[in-house]
Amino acid sequence: MRRSNIAGVSFLPSMFNGLFALLVWLMFATSAQANNCVAVTGVASMDGVDRAYARQMAIRNGLELASMQNNLHISARSDTDNFQLQNQASRFTTRSKIQRFGIMDEYADEELKQYEVELNVCLTEDPSACGHAFGAHYQNRVVIAPAVIENSREANDISNLITGYQNELFRRLKESGYNNLDLIDYAQSTQPGNLVTPNLDPDVLRPIQDQTGGQFLLMSVVRSVASQSENKGFMDGLRNFYGYDSKKNRRYVEIDWYLVDLNKHRIVKQQREGFEVRGDVRVGRDRPFGTAAFFKTDTGQAFNALLNQQTERLYQHLNCELLETEIIDVRNGEYVLFLSEESGVQVGDQLSVYQRTGNPVRFQGRNLGMDETPSGFLKITRILPKFAVGELVAQNGRVQIGDVVRSW
Repeated sequence: MRRSNIAGVSFLPSMFNGLFALLVWLMFATSAQANNCVAVTGVASMDGVDRAYARQMAIRNGLELASMQNNLHISARSDTDNFQLQNQASRFTTRSKIQRFGIMDEYADEELKQYEVELNVCLTEDPSACGHAFGAHYQNRVVIAPAVIENSREANDISNLITGYQNELFRRLKESGYNNLDLIDYAQSTQPGNLVTPNLDPDVLRPIQDQTGGQFLLMSVVRSVASQSENKGFMDGLRNFYGYDSKKNRRYVEIDWYLVDLNKHRIVKQQREGFEVRGDVRVGRDRPFGTAAFFKTDTGQAFNALLNQQTERLYQHLNCELLETEIIDVRNGEYVLFLSEESGVQVGDQLSVYQRTGNPVRFQGRNLGMDETPSGFLKITRILPKFAVGELVAQNGRVQIGDVVRSW
């Protein structure tokens, strides 16, 4: 009996074997779809740059091409005048994220003056996955500021709320595995009746960054700890009748927290957390914030849940933020970075360098930042407690003090 061989699967031309072959094909198709890996070739010009720099840019080009292979969205715009096409533009966006990749082959084409890298890239559409493939295991330095209370009279029964909340955030982030943290002992001042929001003035944020080397500032604002009484019976009504306050049995605890980018002077994450408390909501000054006695109270349990929620959401967000610092010194061909060992960067890791070009862009008195262009790649050679040292492995132009260094 003659056998057929299709796609490497040998089968007899019978109904049973036909169904078996179909199941095998579906299994391989499902596996390929689950893995969702594509082969791409990244290309970069070697004209005017060294080969090492062109190689890194070719890898970037390949990863960008790979991300366009799946879940691609195209939006087009056309302008017409008197039924004639005058202008047409298309925009390509993708929701796919790079999960991992490997270099299959690479070579330099001297005739075309370009470097080519063949990559095998695996994509994912998992919403919780990061949008970049480099440095997801790094930890950015986060500076935690003392909490700010909009109405301090609402918290008269809670002692040590400002620094206690700050220290609890620090402790819980540490326990969750986030180690690159620092504290400052001053907070943004507040005026009664004004909505408290982060001050994004570079003159305010820059000293914090210079002092701590932080990339982000975490600011928490206690919007409400107001308590009130709900009449539950004859005695409460009698107390109110004679002008005595009823026992407080209801409280709403609410905070806003902001994650401020100290490099770009903007808010990158903002969240509101809140819980309603019923019961014996008064704490007492003899049970300071953060103590075991405080967290045993009804109000303390609400703050405990709120802190856990804030810590979890903050940790999830920070996991996908790119590591960013800057070159603070150049010594004998070595580049000193404001980067601590808590960042997770190890000897041998490569980081990207961007040069700030031109003058700062200003609009209506606001500093909007500066333009940046890729200028090289650094390899970390030494890690010290407060800074790191690297050497250039590829460059395109001058690399100097003040240049931005990122994980991608």
